[in-house]
Amino acid sequence: MKEFQTAIRQSLTSRQSRIAVMFLAGLLVFSTLLFERVKGAADVTDTFTGPVAPPVQAACPEQPVAPSAITGTWTAELNRNKPGEIQMTFDRHSAQGGFNMSSDTMPLSELQGLSPEVASGGRTNVNFQLVREAGTFACEGYFRDGKGAGFWTFTPSQSFVAAMRGRGYTGLTDEDLYRAAMHNLTTKLIEDLKAAGYDHLEFEELVRAAGHEVTARYIRELRTAGYDHLSMEDLIRARNHEIDSQYIKEVRAMGFDNQTLEEIIRLRNHEITPEYINDLKAEGYSDLSVEVAIRFKNHDIDRAFIQRARAQGLTNLTPDQLIRLSTHGTVK
Repeated sequence: MKEFQTAIRQSLTSRQSRIAVMFLAGLLVFSTLLFERVKGAADVTDTFTGPVAPPVQAACPEQPVAPSAITGTWTAELNRNKPGEIQMTFDRHSAQGGFNMSSDTMPLSELQGLSPEVASGGRTNVNFQLVREAGTFACEGYFRDGKGAGFWTFTPSQSFVAAMRGRGYTGLTDEDLYRAAMHNLTTKLIEDLKAAGYDHLEFEELVRAAGHEVTARYIRELRTAGYDHLSMEDLIRARNHEIDSQYIKEVRAMGFDNQTLEEIIRLRNHEITPEYINDLKAEGYSDLSVEVAIRFKNHDIDRAFIQRARAQGLTNLTPDQLIRLSTHGTVK
């Protein structure tokens, strides 16, 4: 599962925007299912036994939770386009009034005790677990027609605590273990990062690396592309902005050689593509700098804009002149 405190991209294709959309959808699904549960409670009492997710305002006196327990709510929906996958969203309100949410698509097989038949069938009470190395999320609630909602309780893994202590990470709290489990931090990832040269990372860096899927393989990919000796923060930013060897090749094909990672990220954020650059070159604007290409994009200067300017008799314009025309709305 991935962290979601990242820079906002300009389109809804960015990771943070996708997570925001999934968050709103999850809340809608959760509220709808809970409303329907209250409405149809009388119809299901004789059919199902065991706990059913109560309304949000209600407590669970029949299953009291220790004051120190970490708990929250979940919503889920089967992926209709990819059988065997499920979208899970975990929400949590902290005792201090804070709120966090994590959402990710995962194989349904990761949810122990939940079968495809139950998840996609009629209204059914469910109890299942998401087991991670750092701890286990015990989930209860119900599913109907591929959508579900309910509550979860997190139990830390003491074997993970011991394994981390052996690697020098002592004094981990239940909150630390909760975040490690939520982002699926494993001892294998820690060893892989150590083998790749990242053997003195803070615990927070390990959690963020896991959340952004910064693996040894990804590190090797960037090194092969010419980006070596990056800090973990650089790797996380690159991963979060979907920088990979393919995009780096595309940037070089555009004519932007020997760019820093920061410039690569800026080009990605502004959706500078080979098609966009080739269109500008076809209109006579070659050898643009990264800065000018980004300014063009920000001012909606593309092939069609340049052609409209020429149709109005505005020819042989410099990049700065095109930008001013766009700023003042001269070209219609």
